[in-house]
Amino acid sequence: MTSSKIDTVIIGAGHAGLCMSYTLQQENRTHVVLEKHVTLYQWKNHRWDSFKLNTPLKYSRISGQNDGQPDDRNSIPLSENIAMWEHTIQQHSFPIKEYCDVTAVVKNADGTFLVQFKENGNVESSYRARNVIAACGFYQNIKIPNFSKNLPSTILQLDVKSYKNPDQTKGSVLVVGSGQSGIQIAEELAVSGKNVYLATSAVGGTIRSYRGEDAFFWMDRIRMLTMPTTSLPTEEMRYNKNAFTGNDHPISYYSLYKLGVNLTGGLTYINTNGDDLFFKNNLQENIAVAQQKYDLLLEKIEAWIQNENKHNYYLPPTQELEWVPNTQLLAYEPPTILHLKECDIQTVIWTTGWTADFSWIKIPSILADLGATHLPKTCVTKIPGFFWLGFPWLRTLSSANVGGFDEDAKAIANLLL
Repeated sequence: MTSSKIDTVIIGAGHAGLCMSYTLQQENRTHVVLEKHVTLYQWKNHRWDSFKLNTPLKYSRISGQNDGQPDDRNSIPLSENIAMWEHTIQQHSFPIKEYCDVTAVVKNADGTFLVQFKENGNVESSYRARNVIAACGFYQNIKIPNFSKNLPSTILQLDVKSYKNPDQTKGSVLVVGSGQSGIQIAEELAVSGKNVYLATSAVGGTIRSYRGEDAFFWMDRIRMLTMPTTSLPTEEMRYNKNAFTGNDHPISYYSLYKLGVNLTGGLTYINTNGDDLFFKNNLQENIAVAQQKYDLLLEKIEAWIQNENKHNYYLPPTQELEWVPNTQLLAYEPPTILHLKECDIQTVIWTTGWTADFSWIKIPSILADLGATHLPKTCVTKIPGFFWLGFPWLRTLSSANVGGFDEDAKAIANLLL
């Protein structure tokens, strides 16, 4: 095994790792970025064909990106965003080593770290580093319930990695999970003419725009994006799911219902014969959760306008049509059991989240300090020189978003050994 000394190793060449690399370049710190696959792998391989970022350009740039375009440009095709990011990577010559699978990070007796990895699948190499920054994200393993195995082999099962477009599906489609991905995929399928069932979950909704401004500009202005973790009362609140919306328009349960999407409560079980799907009787609760978070953001915006006396600075308030409550839906009680054959469900798409793989971390105290959802709680750890970047609520609401990586990277840079 070959081994080299270096100041800092960054693990992961996604947005977070690239922002960290840029920050270290500005400070003339020698470092390397180790990437298991290719740079920006998730963006290039695990998105559906029509995918677009939900964030305006201002909140989609990586550190050092100079594209000459307006901050408020949104609904940019993913391929165009990737092209801008790759131009930035080439412009700054980030020290990235692709196809380097980190297999172990060990703490040495002298306080340094031994970072072991396999290069190009078989060549074992290592770095001896003063600092290690884990910017690997938490999108390693799709979270799919065990009862998915009860589905007949004739049922096409997809997930957020493998779904690409409606033509890929057959028969009626059940989408499980109504987070950001699930609700956008369900809408796309319904617009394409598919008969869609959506097993909902307790996820908040949010505005797409209000008083002529995008939601992200409002959340930035009222300091939601920079809200520190210390202001959150409980561990549960810290890992609250991101609210859902469309990439260039609002989406709600009301708008999906108008499109003909069959809404249900959460999926709880599939019988061993694979014939019947069992659901919670909680659709109305999930609709209420989405509405409450949506309304809360509007209240915070209006309170800020009132406190700052900015009534004349923005367009008058109007209601997004997609969020006009539908009385028929609010009175609807969906069935708690569906029969696959009767509903002609031939495709199931799992949008039920991800789990992180930290098996390469061989320092028990770091793993022992993870939060309830097996994710890090802050950028710093109890081990000097080991840091987290790119995970939810490390410092602020933006800690898991491209727009917040830059500030977290700067904070980490000030703490490096």
